[in-house]
Amino acid sequence: MMKINLKHLFLLFFSFLLILTSCSVPPSRFERCLGTVCIVNLFKDGTDDNYDEIFARLRQIHNEFSIGNPESDITRINTKAFLEPVPVSDDVFSVIECALLISSLSEGDFDITVEPLVSLWHINTDSPHVATQEEINSLLPLIDYKNIVLDHQNKTVRFLKKDMLIDFGGIAKGFAADEIIKICQKKKIRKAVIDLGGNIYVHGKKSKKELWNVGVKDPEFPDSVPLLRLSLPETSVVTSGVYERFFKDGEKRYHHILSPKTGFPADNNLYSVTVICENSMVADALSTAFFVLGKEKTLNKLPDFNEKLKSVYSDISDISVIFIEADQRITLSENFPFECVVLIPDWEIQQ
Repeated sequence: MMKINLKHLFLLFFSFLLILTSCSVPPSRFERCLGTVCIVNLFKDGTDDNYDEIFARLRQIHNEFSIGNPESDITRINTKAFLEPVPVSDDVFSVIECALLISSLSEGDFDITVEPLVSLWHINTDSPHVATQEEINSLLPLIDYKNIVLDHQNKTVRFLKKDMLIDFGGIAKGFAADEIIKICQKKKIRKAVIDLGGNIYVHGKKSKKELWNVGVKDPEFPDSVPLLRLSLPETSVVTSGVYERFFKDGEKRYHHILSPKTGFPADNNLYSVTVICENSMVADALSTAFFVLGKEKTLNKLPDFNEKLKSVYSDISDISVIFIEADQRITLSENFPFECVVLIPDWEIQQ
């Protein structure tokens, strides 16, 4: 679980306020869930009943996907799926379906079976570990999404290899954001901002004349003002970056975005990847997949991703991507449709 301190909480609120600039800001509600601080603002529709339903749904999702919960679906999968097919909830089944699709499209650069490597590195704990090549080699045979078998009729999950483990850290928050939006639509909530630890969803219209403002962090100084300001209609914005979770061993920095193929943190000159897409679950998984793939491969494959994902998910239009590189370059995907303003000197958008 992600540790939350006062500094981190302040920064979440700072980012949240950027989105709400020039709006009247009635009280929002926040709660620690899904390993982070979840903040929701429903504006004039922010009744106790509406907030209660949303946060009850978040807690339900947390309980289904939490590795720390001995009764969760993910725990039952990880302990029993090699021995027998494990029945799971519709929520978990649909997330695994999406994860396997992104894994296939990325040729394994996104893979929820990466959990053995996550546990080896312990990057998001008080005792991180620099993994050796020997340790990694012993675990790499377990990392293969193709060894997950789904039974669509019975909604079960089975593993083909012993000691496999799955982890939903790269996709569950996106799924949760989409579920909040479903509640907003059902209850006819006109305007909302959802921030699930940096997974942003802006719902409805900010005003008749204004789009939403969403900030993208400066990866060199993530505690400072944002690097970019995006002007957006209703959509989801998800960023994966090296500054989110990491540790240092001497002068070497190890971040949490592991390559399922090498077992080491992905090393491709990227600071962060931001994905803009109406489906937050897809955006969440893609932000990790694209970071591991790297800029050039992602841009080459993006038309294929768009074509396949739009055929599966009816709520998706073209996916937009922002790459922030270690040499202070910013690259936007082709035909980037949104206003993107650089707020920090010395950075520039590559044409």
